[in-house]
Amino acid sequence: MKKLNPKDFKQECTTVWSFPLRGNWATHKSTYRGNWSPEVVRNLILRYSNENDYLVDSMIGGGTTAIECKLLNRNLLALDINPKSLEITKKALQFESEFNPKIRLELNDSRNLFMLKDNSIDFILTHPPYADIIKYSEGEIKIFI
Repeated sequence: MKKLNPKDFKQECTTVWSFPLRGNWATHKSTYRGNWSPEVVRNLILRYSNENDYLVDSMIGGGTTAIECKLLNRNLLALDINPKSLEITKKALQFESEFNPKIRLELNDSRNLFMLKDNSIDFILTHPPYADIIKYSEGEIKIFI
């Protein structure tokens, strides 16, 4: 495995963020169609949450948010309608970390968040799918439902 945390990470303080390297630490991979940059997730988590907070990502995709939550000691409810995404995320979380937050993976449609109780979540992150708005891969989009 690569190093656990990014080298020389500095929190962004401008209104325009650019991350050409898309996460070269822990188990991050940029192969999942439409994933977001780990640098964005790390910046958001550090800016808008605290250790041991409860976060939700209702479209976990390739697991970027889950990896960063494990590294930054945030509890997470990771949801996705695609069972393949949950498998990818589960595999991405198989690394040793100094923290052991609660990370729950659940098959779920993001339009249905009725399992959440009022005031139970400190921060919601999500990177919605773009369908065919942005060309991320060649050929057909395969959806696993």
